[in-house]
Amino acid sequence: MTKDAKLLLTVAMLSVAGMSIATTFVNVFLIRATEGNIILMILQNMTNFITLLCAYVIGSKLLVKIPITTILKLGVGFMSLYYIAILILQENVANFLIPLGVFSGAGSGLFWFSTNLLIGHIVKEDEQGRYFSYQQIAGFVLGIITPALSGFIIMQFTDLTGYYLLFCVALIFFAIATLMVKRVSGFVVAKKIRVIEVLKLKNNRYWRACKFFNFTVGLRMAIDGQILMVFAFLIFANEQVMGNFTSINALISVASALWFAKILTREKQGFFYLIIAILMMLANIVLALFPHRIILIGVWIIFAIVRNWSDTIFRSMTFQLCSRAKDGFKQNEYLVALEFPMALGRIIGLSVALVLTFLMYSDIIAYRILFAIIGCVWIIEYIIIETQVKWLKAESKNNGVETLEVI
Repeated sequence: MTKDAKLLLTVAMLSVAGMSIATTFVNVFLIRATEGNIILMILQNMTNFITLLCAYVIGSKLLVKIPITTILKLGVGFMSLYYIAILILQENVANFLIPLGVFSGAGSGLFWFSTNLLIGHIVKEDEQGRYFSYQQIAGFVLGIITPALSGFIIMQFTDLTGYYLLFCVALIFFAIATLMVKRVSGFVVAKKIRVIEVLKLKNNRYWRACKFFNFTVGLRMAIDGQILMVFAFLIFANEQVMGNFTSINALISVASALWFAKILTREKQGFFYLIIAILMMLANIVLALFPHRIILIGVWIIFAIVRNWSDTIFRSMTFQLCSRAKDGFKQNEYLVALEFPMALGRIIGLSVALVLTFLMYSDIIAYRILFAIIGCVWIIEYIIIETQVKWLKAESKNNGVETLEVI
């Protein structure tokens, strides 16, 4: 990879380190701080995703005036403000949970807006699979260390003191990432990014496949991100046990990611995603039917083995489809416009979670239904890409492209 690509990867790894430390138990922290008010947490996440979408729009307007690296620093800065506000508010955080979603959403939106465009600008297509694999592996390595350590730290202090200490450490990583950003070559655009025009585009199978793919991924990830750790906490009721098990899962994920990096080919990415979709569907449905500790452990191991495979394929496919959609638009414009179907999926996913949590007399029953929904969405994702573009298999053969380098 080029020097800029390596620098960008370093910034991403530092940011992921901060997120990993801070978010490992953030939902558990909020459960404790809000005395189990899951509805308030869902409303905060909805605020977060709506603000994230607005941040993408604002980022596209800022890019004609300031370098993209400045936007990246703003993103890291807003993420830092989210945790600084938690440190200041402490036990009063429940009263400001929804407004805090604005800081979180602005930070995530500006960070991923700039990161995605920088990847498209700096990292060559034949190196993107390798880039994403390195990024995933770094995330999993951190995932080995941080959950067990975080759980241990939390259990050593009374009340929420351990959580506050973790947030301080996360802020240090964000600060280092901000300093590293200035070494990355940035760019500005001569004219604004045409988001609305891209969203109105019809009869383009690459764009249609890409936006539906991002919609379904946003839907299932919003639900999964909201309920999985909370569900695990309700089952285990111990942060250190959760941390230790999460670390073990991260170790499994690293080995799995390294192995998958060696066997992934562009021609076979559809076949791999079908296997992933079937396994994830079965795992989620089994967890929905049998919400017990031993089942959760088994399903969590399956998640650890295969979910990183899907993330690698999803991100690579997104860039492949955006580069082929053309129709008078640039890849950057497609990448920014994709946040709209992604955000719609997230908001719908959280709305479903909110309604079920409100209607069901037990949170566990609501979570079981949500796990079943997630399982079905995995298969829908595979069908969408297969029917629209057949996972680019024919194109790979015609172009003589046999492998997608990922390590």
